[in-house]
Amino acid sequence: MSKFANYISLLRSFRSILFAPIYRHFVPTGLGAVAMISVLLLPAACQTTRIEPVALAPEDMCSYCRMAISEKQFAAEVLDSEDQAFKFDDIGCLVNFVESKKNKAPIAAYFVMDFDKRDWIKAEEAYYVRTSEVTTPMNGGIIAFRTQSQAQQAVDKYQGKLLGWKDIMR
Repeated sequence: MSKFANYISLLRSFRSILFAPIYRHFVPTGLGAVAMISVLLLPAACQTTRIEPVALAPEDMCSYCRMAISEKQFAAEVLDSEDQAFKFDDIGCLVNFVESKKNKAPIAAYFVMDFDKRDWIKAEEAYYVRTSEVTTPMNGGIIAFRTQSQAQQAVDKYQGKLLGWKDIMR
C-alpha cells in the first residue's frame, strides 16, 4: 500500500470522527481541521535532508593552502552546518584545516575523493593509504579508496600503511 493510500485512509477515519454526533459536543470547533492539517504536514516535517558533496570547478582553490585544486584524485571537502563548502587539494590540507579550527560553524560532513574512480566518498566510510611513493599536491601522502580491497592493493603497490578515518583525524 502506498504512502498516499495510507494518508487517504487516515483522512477517511478522521472524517467519520468529525461527523459523529457526540464529537461535536466535546471537541472545540476547528480542532478537527487542525488535526487533519497536522497529519498531512507531518511527513514533510520528518524528512531529513541528505548532505551531498559540492562538485569541483576548474577555478576552485584549496581552503587551507590556497593552491589550485588541479589533481582531482587527491581532493577533499568539508561542509559545515551553514551550507558552506570548504574544498581542499590534499587530504592533509583538510586535516590541517580542521585542526586549526579555521571554520567556526559545526561541521556537517566530510568527503574525500576516491583515488581510482575519482568520485566522492563520505570520509568516515573511506579507507586510506599513507605512502611516500605517491606524490600528493601538498605532500600529505594520503590517498582514499571506497573499499578495503582497493586500499589493500594500494598498500601492496605503494608500500603504504592502511588507515581509517580516526587515524587520519589523529
